[in-house]
Amino acid sequence: MRYLLGTLSEDERARLEERYFNDDKEFEEIEIAEEELIDRYVRGELAETDLREFEQTIVRSPRLMERVEFAKLFADRLRPAAPPVVAPVKPSWWERFLAVGRGSQLALACSAAMVLLAFGVSLFGWSKLQQQSRRLADQQAALEQRQRELDRQAAELAQRVQPTPTETPVPPQVPQEPSPQTGTTPLAFTLSPGGTRSTGGSPDIRIPSGTSDVQVTLNLRDKDYSSYRVMLNSVDRKNILSMSRLKPRVTNKGATLTFRIPAKRLTQGDYYLSVFGGPANESVDDYPFRAIPSGLLDSNKAPDNRIKKRPQP
Repeated sequence: MRYLLGTLSEDERARLEERYFNDDKEFEEIEIAEEELIDRYVRGELAETDLREFEQTIVRSPRLMERVEFAKLFADRLRPAAPPVVAPVKPSWWERFLAVGRGSQLALACSAAMVLLAFGVSLFGWSKLQQQSRRLADQQAALEQRQRELDRQAAELAQRVQPTPTETPVPPQVPQEPSPQTGTTPLAFTLSPGGTRSTGGSPDIRIPSGTSDVQVTLNLRDKDYSSYRVMLNSVDRKNILSMSRLKPRVTNKGATLTFRIPAKRLTQGDYYLSVFGGPANESVDDYPFRAIPSGLLDSNKAPDNRIKKRPQP
């Protein structure tokens, strides 16, 4: 810039000219700087001191003067024409009235659009509500129909399970003496509460030879417990066997308790079964009985005292 404004000394000017004449890059930088300086001069952006120095440089260089004139013409062509100044015209009263009317019409149109939009939203919400109400009503009707069907099925099932009034009542089970059995088939017998532990009041249980287990069924008088414990005792209160967590079998005829006792535990003698209700281990009933193994069935027969003849040698 100092070179273009003419403020460099002769030595500096000579060195710079030698450098940019020999170096294309330096030459291009000088050209660019010159164009920027001319543009700033044309647009009136130079400082006062730079402006005076650049005008003196232009006078000394016809080339720069020609470029400056060209830049001024180019800038005049690019500068937009100023619009003509028109004096403001005061609108008449009817123009002001129409302007106000147009504003009112716009506001009225916006209000009408908002009302229509609100009405549309309300109508859509009402239709959705009606659909949901109909769907809920259909679901309620289906549930009521299903409930009536379940009630009808339950009534039919209860009628099939419940015995008819004409059914012949089943007499209560009484202890019966089992028939003699052989082999390993379990011996089954049933006891009812209310007997005594004396010898005369106990039912006899005859156990055939070869019986492995004795299946006992107790008729329960109290069926209010969820589980039971049974103890097999001798008449002298000696505990022989204990069974716990026994579940009762409850029917419309009553409740029973079934379990097995190894036949080898029942020798000749009187016993009683003590039943306790859980979980409080409360005493429920006693079931006395007498066990008679098959080897002792003929023990009351008279012995054979006949003298056998000794065989001859």
